[in-house]
Amino acid sequence: MTSKSAKEKGDLLEKILGQLCSGIKDAKVENNVRIKGVSGVERQIDTLINGKVGSFDVKIIVDAKNYTKPVDIKDVESISGMAKDVNANLGVIVCPTGFTSGAKQRADTAGIQLYEIYNESLGNTNLFIPLRYVTARINKYQFKVHSSSFGPLSFPSDTAKWRLEINGQEMTARDVPMYIWNNRLVPQRKGDYSIKLGAIKIGDQQEKVMYYCDLDVGMDIIEDYYLKLFPASFLKKADDSGKTHFDLRIDAYSKHDDMLKNGWHYFKTMDEMNKEADIENQPTGIRELIMHDEYSFSDTIPEDKDVVS
Repeated sequence: MTSKSAKEKGDLLEKILGQLCSGIKDAKVENNVRIKGVSGVERQIDTLINGKVGSFDVKIIVDAKNYTKPVDIKDVESISGMAKDVNANLGVIVCPTGFTSGAKQRADTAGIQLYEIYNESLGNTNLFIPLRYVTARINKYQFKVHSSSFGPLSFPSDTAKWRLEINGQEMTARDVPMYIWNNRLVPQRKGDYSIKLGAIKIGDQQEKVMYYCDLDVGMDIIEDYYLKLFPASFLKKADDSGKTHFDLRIDAYSKHDDMLKNGWHYFKTMDEMNKEADIENQPTGIRELIMHDEYSFSDTIPEDKDVVS
């Protein structure tokens, strides 16, 4: 690995700050900061993070080492002394080439955290993460009307001409599946579901007369399956604790064609997608990574496919 420039070193830091600041309220991040320590010596700090954890003020100093070999004990000693001198709560070293056993042991006793960062641009990983993306949609729906009223009902059999009132909201028949979906009355998962809306009002859009009826709605929910390989960028603690923070910049789109144009592959079944996603050398905890899209409708639903009885 070749030595990185100052700009590349700054880019490296940007990738880790989001992880380090995730639990810090109102974090303020500054790069290339000079602070005079209690020793009276002015210290050069790669990155300084100030914020709050609970009601406590915290100060973290980060040192990024773009070495061609693992960081040794002397660098741990250096940041440990710097952290004490500037009254920092925590000192952190980040290096893409890792740390010697001596550095790890000294960091453990000195309260310094060590992180290895892996990224394709650094040339130290060619790992890809297969991300599975599942989105549900309404395939078809059916209406079933019950009424205990005496005499025939005179609203149209053509649901396109219906006027309904559900919980005080006026809507058309095509609005009903959206109402059910947006109010989470049906799971956004594959399956056949029956939703009992209970007593509602139904009438003709051209007439003022409304009838009290019980409405059941059957909905067939299907799923679309997409898979994309993302270059793995991740931050790993060097203490062998197994804690790894992955940075996934996910792009997903509401339209099928846009998904395909941007590198997603479509599959008809979950099994087909899972088979393609089973690539070698997947990190622990990533193998079962599946994203389920949940959303609300605005005005787009399938064509009416309903049955009235």
